[in-house]
Amino acid sequence: MKKFTSKNLVAFAVIAIAAVAFLYIGCSREGGEREPSQPSARPGAEVPAETVQQKPSRLDDPVYRQALEDRRDVRRELLATRRKLVAQMEEKIAAAKERLGTDDEAVLKVELEKDPEWNSLHARVVDILTALEDNRKQAAKIVRDRIAADRQKESGDK
Repeated sequence: MKKFTSKNLVAFAVIAIAAVAFLYIGCSREGGEREPSQPSARPGAEVPAETVQQKPSRLDDPVYRQALEDRRDVRRELLATRRKLVAQMEEKIAAAKERLGTDDEAVLKVELEKDPEWNSLHARVVDILTALEDNRKQAAKIVRDRIAADRQKESGDK
C-alpha cells in the first residue's frame, strides 16, 4: 500500500483545481450562446397593452408614504436620544468600575442602583424602548390597514 506523500497531495490538488476550472468554464455560457426562450402555447394570444391594468404601488400614494416617513423620523429621533443616554450610562459604569476597582456585575449593579441619576437614565431608556416598540406597531398597522384596503378595493373591482 502506497503512502500519501506531499508530492502526491500536490499533484492531486493541481488535478482537482484544473478539473473544477474546466467544469466551470465548460458549463458557463456566453451571452450569444443561450438557448432561445420557449414560445408561448398560443402565439396569437397576446393581450393588448391597453387592456392590461397596472397595479398602483402603495409607495405611489403620497399619504401612505408620508405616514411611513413620519414613523421613520420619529424612530430616528428616539434612537438618537437612546444612543446619548446609553453613552451617559456607560460613562457611569466606567466611573463606578474605577471607583470600586472591580468588574463584578452584581457589585456594580448594586452601586449604580444607589445613584438617582443612573435610575433616571435607566428609566428614560426603558421609556424610549417602549416608545420604539409602539412606533414599530403603528408602522405595521399602517401597512396592514393599507393592504386590507387594497384587498377590499380589488375584491370590489371584480
